[in-house]
Order: sequence, then structure tokens, then C-alpha cells
Amino acid sequence: MNRHALAVLEFPRVLDDVAGRATSELGAGHVRTLAPTTDRAWIEREHARIAAVRSLRDGDAPWHPEPAPDLRAALERLRVSGLAWNATELLAAKLLLRSGRRTREALADEKRPAAARAMLSSFLERLLQDRGAESSIERCIADDATVKDEASPALRKLRRELRASEGELIPA
Repeated sequence: MNRHALAVLEFPRVLDDVAGRATSELGAGHVRTLAPTTDRAWIEREHARIAAVRSLRDGDAPWHPEPAPDLRAALERLRVSGLAWNATELLAAKLLLRSGRRTREALADEKRPAAARAMLSSFLERLLQDRGAESSIERCIADDATVKDEASPALRKLRRELRASEGELIPA
């Protein structure tokens, strides 16, 4: 269909409405790129995928999609040698790792409908799971994006010395 016909059908408005229901900005952005298709196989796959997600959401223990922060710009910057992420980006990475882990767990949960799990199983291999990295970020970065004393022994020592020099009582 041409742009004029899609505008007459208010297709962009419909896409915006659907995008507004997405659980992440990444998902909303993807929805806004969609275009009508006559590819029957694609349509059938999408309907099957949507039915599988609906069955997980409507089950005895409803599943809800986890948040997916947009780390594309932060990941692109890591291509430059010597650059590192700030605490806010590390928190977003921890959230993405946790979301991937929880989604993997939900899609592999034997208590969930087998047909839905089978339909969505191809997504499992694409979900990164790294409990070590997730735990390291948790140990080092506080929820307010500050670096915790536990981030390193040297930092802990420096902060103790600073607090002591400012006259704070420091527990042994």
C-alpha cells in the first residue's frame, strides 16, 4: 500500500496506539516500523507468537514481560577503546541481564503451557544470562547509581579514611 492509502486508513495512528502499549521503548520503536504485509507465513507466525504470549499472560501464574532498557548507544560507545560505562548505564545493564534471566526462567518453566513454551523456545537462545555480571553490578552499584564501598577494597579504604578525616565515627 502507498503512504496516502495508509494515512487514509489511519495506519500511523493505529501503530502509535499499539506502540503505546509496548513494555519498552525498544518495542515501541519496533512497532512503529511495521508495515502491512501479505506474507501469509509471516502473518501466521505472528498470530501464533501472540497467542503463545497471551496464554502465558492469562495462565494460572500470569507472566508479564520484563523491562528492556535501551543500551544501544552505550554498547556502541564501548567500541571506542578506553571508554567505560557510567553507573547509570551499569544499572541499565543489570536490569537487562535480570530481565533476560527471568524471561528465560519463565519460558523454560514446566508449569507453563507446553504449546506456548514450544512456540517461544527460539527466543531462549537469544536471551543473555550472566548471573556473575548481574551480581557484580549489584555488589558495586547502588540503586541510586552511586558506587558502593564494596566495589573495591581500595575504594572502601579510601572512603573510610576520608570519613575518619572528617571526624565520622567508623565502626570497626
